[in-house]
Amino acid sequence: MDYTIVILLIFVIYVLIRRIQRGLNGRQFKIGRLFYLPVIYLLLLMFFLEIFISNIYYLTIVIFLIFAGIMPGYIYGEKVLFFMKNNLLYYKRSPYILVAWAIAFIARIILEIVYPYNITADFIVDALLAVTLGLIIGESIKTYYKYKEYINNINSITGL
Repeated sequence: MDYTIVILLIFVIYVLIRRIQRGLNGRQFKIGRLFYLPVIYLLLLMFFLEIFISNIYYLTIVIFLIFAGIMPGYIYGEKVLFFMKNNLLYYKRSPYILVAWAIAFIARIILEIVYPYNITADFIVDALLAVTLGLIIGESIKTYYKYKEYINNINSITGL
């Protein structure tokens, strides 16, 4: 038995459970979190694109897919919910984007394990990363606007 795959699967399951749990139960809100996740996804996408860097058509499709994911991310980002817990601001992510992320995450891992050197699988992985990146960027933008709206509402209620 290949222990590398077992360790990878344990790590993947851990990440998946943790992200879903935090998404559903909420996590402490920090503006930096809105921006570091898209940066991580961009770096991950650039890492996977390294093989195709000279193919302008391929790069164009991937860039288009990033932009195609931004608007749905922004629209479904409307489902972000802010709340106070122990005098700290928390937020819950959009369940739609959370489900899309989880499905894309699982699909990417399966494709990478089952078809490690397949050009079509590589393209699908890159496409999933690109769309997911767009969704996360759109959701982050909407979350920031909803945060500002939430703060303005709190300030108007408290008179600040």
